[in-house]
Amino acid sequence: MSSAEERYRAAISTMDAAAREQDEQRGLRERRVAEAETQAREGLKNELGAAQKYAEHMDELNKRKQSAGGWATEKTLADKGRESLMQFGGEDEDSTPTNSFPAAPAPAAAAPRPEPVTAPVPTPEPPPPAPEPQRPRGRHARPVEDEDDFSSTSWLV
Repeated sequence: MSSAEERYRAAISTMDAAAREQDEQRGLRERRVAEAETQAREGLKNELGAAQKYAEHMDELNKRKQSAGGWATEKTLADKGRESLMQFGGEDEDSTPTNSFPAAPAPAAAAPRPEPVTAPVPTPEPPPPAPEPQRPRGRHARPVEDEDDFSSTSWLV
């Protein structure tokens, strides 16, 4: 074999390896795009469900407002029961709430109450001390500034 033939085969094998690598990269890109599309589709479905619940809630509030003559008062807009509440997340609508507290035990036979003991009458507390009288103001003391005092205003201006 000649050296030209060997170089030709080496170039062909290099080109085949590059083509295989490009095919693998294209396949990986297509898989990632497909995964991103499915994730986006699922996210949009979740957002659509929440948006539908919100729209139904707003429609209900608008109906209440219209039935009240157009007045949006607290009573009109107050939620009327569990079925009108907006709920987001994984709560089951069909499930009933369960009480997490155990039932109280039945009371035993009533025990007789003891007679109340009369306590001595407490002595009244002395009244608080009277506040100190205000000291008279000096002869040249300035009056306290009052925002509503218009006595120094000339009304003839």
